[in-house]
Amino acid sequence: MTKSVFTDTAMLLLIPLTMVGISASIHTHNADISTTQSAQANKIGKNIDIEYTADFNAGKGAIRPLYFQASKVFSIKYRTVNFKTVLDEDYREEKLYRYVPGSKKKNRTYSWKKIKAQTGKRVYVDKKAKAYYRDDDGERESEDFYRIRVSASHKATKYWVNEDAIDD
Repeated sequence: MTKSVFTDTAMLLLIPLTMVGISASIHTHNADISTTQSAQANKIGKNIDIEYTADFNAGKGAIRPLYFQASKVFSIKYRTVNFKTVLDEDYREEKLYRYVPGSKKKNRTYSWKKIKAQTGKRVYVDKKAKAYYRDDDGERESEDFYRIRVSASHKATKYWVNEDAIDD
């Protein structure tokens, strides 16, 4: 009988202690959730392409664009092609490059005015490059680039453009 009473008493004491432990655990868990939510809000804020900064001259907050680092290119595969095409209507959103982006540390970019570009302008393509890189999430991605020239002559100046600049 005394064993039974002792067991019942121990169980009755454990119930309030367990309740206190669960309560403390819930409080700690809620604190972790609020910290996680604020961290997610900060992460979202970093992905926006503008940020607020203090303007020392006017003493007010100002908006300035953020500059994102280019993704790391780990491999480029080249292939010889030979075709004619035209510039796409959205060619202005892309750039003219001296080399495939990511292949050289200092890669010069050119203005579209240099080749007197306009939508539908004929270009000659002689190389294709597939650049493999890792994006911010660590996933493998690839981008296609084409080497173009505006003259039929093989001695003409050649530029690399993103696949979106030309009409395939």
